[in-house]
Amino acid sequence: MKSLKLADCLLTEVPRRLDSERPEGTEGRFVAVFSDSVRNGRFCGLASLTDRATHPGWIYADLVEHRVAHVLSFTDSVSHAMREMDRWDEDALPVLDREGGFVGLVTRTSILRALLQQESRLVRETHRLNREILHDKEQLASWTFRLANLHEASRTLLRVLSHTSLEADLLQHGIEALTQLLQARYGAIGILDEQGGLLNFHHTGMTDQQVAGIGTFPEGRGLLGVVIREDAVLRLPELSQDPRSAGFPPGHPVMHSLLAVPISRGGRGYGRIYLCEKWEGKEFTEEDELLAKSFANSLSLVLENAREMREMQKAQQHLDYLAHFDLLTGLPNRGLIEDRLCQVLANSQRHGRKMALMFIDLDNFKGINDTYGHAAGDALLKALATVLSGVLREGDTVARLGGDEFIILLPEVDSVQDVATVAKKIVVAVREPIRLPEFDHETCVTVSVGISMFPDDGNTPESLMSRADVAMYHAKSVGKNAFRFFTTSQNVVVQQRLRLEIHLRQALARGELFLEYQPQIDIRSGRVVGFEALLRWTNEELGGVAPLEFIPVAEETGVIIPIGAWVLHTACRQAREWRRQGHALKVAVNVSAWQIHHDAEFFNTLKQCLTESGMPGDALELEITESLMVQKTETTLGLLERIKGLGVRFAMDDFGTGYSSLSYLKQLPLDVVKIDRAFIRDIVHDQNDAAIVSAILAMTRHLGLTVVAEGVETQEQVDFLKDHGCQEVQGYYYGPSISASDFAASWLNSPPSGKNAAEM
Repeated sequence: MKSLKLADCLLTEVPRRLDSERPEGTEGRFVAVFSDSVRNGRFCGLASLTDRATHPGWIYADLVEHRVAHVLSFTDSVSHAMREMDRWDEDALPVLDREGGFVGLVTRTSILRALLQQESRLVRETHRLNREILHDKEQLASWTFRLANLHEASRTLLRVLSHTSLEADLLQHGIEALTQLLQARYGAIGILDEQGGLLNFHHTGMTDQQVAGIGTFPEGRGLLGVVIREDAVLRLPELSQDPRSAGFPPGHPVMHSLLAVPISRGGRGYGRIYLCEKWEGKEFTEEDELLAKSFANSLSLVLENAREMREMQKAQQHLDYLAHFDLLTGLPNRGLIEDRLCQVLANSQRHGRKMALMFIDLDNFKGINDTYGHAAGDALLKALATVLSGVLREGDTVARLGGDEFIILLPEVDSVQDVATVAKKIVVAVREPIRLPEFDHETCVTVSVGISMFPDDGNTPESLMSRADVAMYHAKSVGKNAFRFFTTSQNVVVQQRLRLEIHLRQALARGELFLEYQPQIDIRSGRVVGFEALLRWTNEELGGVAPLEFIPVAEETGVIIPIGAWVLHTACRQAREWRRQGHALKVAVNVSAWQIHHDAEFFNTLKQCLTESGMPGDALELEITESLMVQKTETTLGLLERIKGLGVRFAMDDFGTGYSSLSYLKQLPLDVVKIDRAFIRDIVHDQNDAAIVSAILAMTRHLGLTVVAEGVETQEQVDFLKDHGCQEVQGYYYGPSISASDFAASWLNSPPSGKNAAEM
């Protein structure tokens, strides 16, 4: 058989597209992708129909980027091309000329078609020789030799076919070649699906009019059903004489002789092949049967390989999905969005366009997750992904970075105002109630959005991502539920915050934290009845850091848990020491709502502090704020009741500054209410403040609660509070917070001196 050349198999009419274009539905199975120019540009690779179906919406650069380009030279042989396809498990390879230019591609199908065409020519030549040398023995031997060559050509064809996926045109060419080879008038291949239904049916020898008259294709009943059910070969000289024959549908050509073979392997039936009406009324021979069985056996290998390839492709697609998409939300993951960002950035630089990057963080997600459970948190993230996707324009990309962080890429924007419009839509859309059907629950959430833009805020993926992150933190710092663009001043604030966090994580180990104590005075007797332990921090580099600065950072980073435990232990040890000296004072310690919600060992820590110090429970007072009730759950209230069981007292700090202070007086197991200094400051001069404080004192007196006024600085304030029934006070009028040794010297070991002592 004449050697097949690569040029015989070359497909030159291949759609050409630029790497920045998006696929269209009318394009072919393979698309050649180029940069700069489809005629003279650099060849980037092939994008298959499977690639485009798997990743709708991607540009061609994304589709070809992850594939190693395996190419052929125009001078390579067909055998080399087949080996390369097997080696790299590719169905198509591009062919380049000596200068590296793209000239076309070769597929397994194109090689197969070339083989079929060669086979068809050989069949015609064999038949011509058969007619010319019918009675010549020498020429008959030559015909036999050529027929053997034809048989070998079929085997070569099937070897090619056994390494590729099954296509309709391949089956059609196959049955046509086999029908001609065995000199039959009619032939058909029927392929079954996994349920036994007819999946593919390809036939030859019938006209379009005959096919239309049949109405339906054979479905494997009658004799053909026997072939499949019994996995048996049928070779019949006369169909009508076999009792198992159910006949053919109306309009089907009259059939006499039949050769039918199953397509099966390892006990699994894939279908059957049948051929009818051998030329000149002859019967099908044993040699015909062997050849048909060989063809069917090879075809079963093809089908088995195709099944395995489909399974491998599914597995590979799943791995590819896991590598590029978030399993929970189905959105692109960090790796894919970073690749996409690089592509968009390069395109924006090349064409001088603006682009924007948004960092999105769900506000208070950890609290939601802890309150309702991780399953509800996951459902919320999936719902949020849907909301974000619904807001975006065509061509924009939203991805999940992990946790409750998302990123949005806006590849082409005209102005800052366009970006602000999108960001505002995001903030407003997320704010709408989100329904979680799995939990029969509706929740309201907000997001903080940070924005960076190219080229104003950076020209690399790293700079744009870090600055969008900085802007997002700024959006959180101004109250959340907002969006902010990156500015240099924001970056300074974030860097300062990060520096503070780094030092704070090491503050406890370095011994930089300490407590100061402020006396709490019985307003009637002037005696000190207790003290509030106040946390202080001095760092060698930062100096003294105010609690309002470092406490929120401690809560956000979680270091509030070890710090809070240290404060409790230290304050209780100090109270034990003063009790040993004969001063039975109560100690008040501020407790963060974050500790109550997130420290699983808080109760045990508290119990251990009381045990080690030997203090009665009612000598310890825990100051909590209304923020504790923002995520009020039965678990939280249960913990407070357990603590109350130890005898520990609860005080509500900063009373009156929240939204629902009065309702919390009934819900929480409180003993003490501390009036915030903001109301005390102007009670002598401001009628509104005076009325509020008077109302609080009257109300708490009826509820049996002790009231402590904070921030007392003048005798007039003391007189007002005493006249209206306030029990205890603390503030600069009596003295600021001081060290333990100074507190002992000023309040325990000697009477206070100066103006305050005289006025007491």
